[in-house]
Amino acid sequence: MKKMIVVYLFTLVSTFAVASPGIGLSHLPSKKGQKTTGLDRTRLLFGGGIGAGAGYRAFSIYLAPSLGYAFTDNFTAGATLGFNYFQQAEDYTNPVTYATETFKHKYPGYSFSIYARYIIKNFLLLNFEPELNNVKFVRDYSVNLTTGKIIENAQRTTIPSVLAGVGYVQRFGRGYSFVSLNYDLLQNPNSRYYQTLDYRFGIMFQLFNN
Repeated sequence: MKKMIVVYLFTLVSTFAVASPGIGLSHLPSKKGQKTTGLDRTRLLFGGGIGAGAGYRAFSIYLAPSLGYAFTDNFTAGATLGFNYFQQAEDYTNPVTYATETFKHKYPGYSFSIYARYIIKNFLLLNFEPELNNVKFVRDYSVNLTTGKIIENAQRTTIPSVLAGVGYVQRFGRGYSFVSLNYDLLQNPNSRYYQTLDYRFGIMFQLFNN
């Protein structure tokens, strides 16, 4: 069986956040005499990410809902759930029927991360994001001697990562957008971040008004 070439062309991670006038993203003053105790719902962050990629006989998708909280004008923290799916088709000759058939390599993955993001001077973003990725690991392939079909011997495993990076922020109205470049500090050889840089794009919006 010829070696599979995995082409992952595009990953887009978009985390939507909120900001009230009290946290400075809308550039509006707080109401005079306003007092806030406990959890301020106008500081809750919610959003998600979506991504897609395509290559020769291959495609990928990525979805990532996120929840967070703006503790200060420039500091937010929260958690993100992620789902990614990659599929690539490969032709092979069935050893029983001698017909050309197609085997589809399928790699569903799940992730959970907690993030801390800090904005400096309204344009520089610092990102720190520990993450757990539950991925499918293929140990080997075999062939069914009766049908000639390929049998995939796989298991799932959880791989930790710690992403740290910098980015650029552009504020607009009641939100902002950012791009960031991140590096996995753990560099697990089985991680999807191994010896690569992770590129992320986000657009932040206000969820609740006062």
